Amino acid sequence: MKVIMEEAPALKDAIEAVVNLVEEGVFEMEDGGMGLKAMDPSQISMVSFSMPKNMFSEYHAGEQKRVGMDISKLSKVLARGNNGESVEMSIEENRLAITFMGKKRKRVFKLPLLDLGEGLEKEPKIEYKNKVVMSADTLKEVIKDAKLISSHITFILKENKLGVEIKGDEGEIKEEFEKDGEGLKEMEVSSDAKATYPLSYLEDIIKATKSDTEISLSLETDRPLKVEYSIVGAQAKYFLAPRIESS
Repeated sequence: MKVIMEEAPALKDAIEAVVNLVEEGVFEMEDGGMGLKAMDPSQISMVSFSMPKNMFSEYHAGEQKRVGMDISKLSKVLARGNNGESVEMSIEENRLAITFMGKKRKRVFKLPLLDLGEGLEKEPKIEYKNKVVMSADTLKEVIKDAKLISSHITFILKENKLGVEIKGDEGEIKEEFEKDGEGLKEMEVSSDAKATYPLSYLEDIIKATKSDTEISLSLETDRPLKVEYSIVGAQAKYFLAPRIESS
């Protein structure tokens, strides 16, 4: 395995989409690029992350197709990359060598590989008929509002409107977005849907996004929420389990 990215900070930004949810994971090295599928430790959320080959200036999958890593340590090392530096990742003696190369300067970090078993998780087989696309900035503002009241958030799709309800001991909040209105980029609703999700996980899922990142939310009643967005060319997809209300 050997991959090179011309701008080191871009690789760090991409990995941020994973580190906020997953402590450890297995990167799968394929001919078309590298990817990772993993559950968070609580088994409430899942990430499916991919970096296509064209993100790299040089990409060789090599013989070692599975690379188990401590994602938090990897992220901290990648954060040491500076603007104007390239970054290379390769396997050396059962370690991941991360090399930053600038003008007449080279730094090499080596992290141990982890044996994490099979790694690959299966994505939920759910047919999503409803989708809403909004800017990350808009969704982050909704989350900030919700955190004032509760630890959960309820999304409601009905006709051409997205409703948000937050209820808690501290009070209640309701917000509404109409199709083609401010804050929404796209809305496709085939049937009414309603589901409640934990705020902390949703916040972690979108933490890596920039303010203008477009986030796709696919929603079905009491089914996992599918969240998708692109970051510096990498594709991030998440599934977040709902809270099922007891009758």
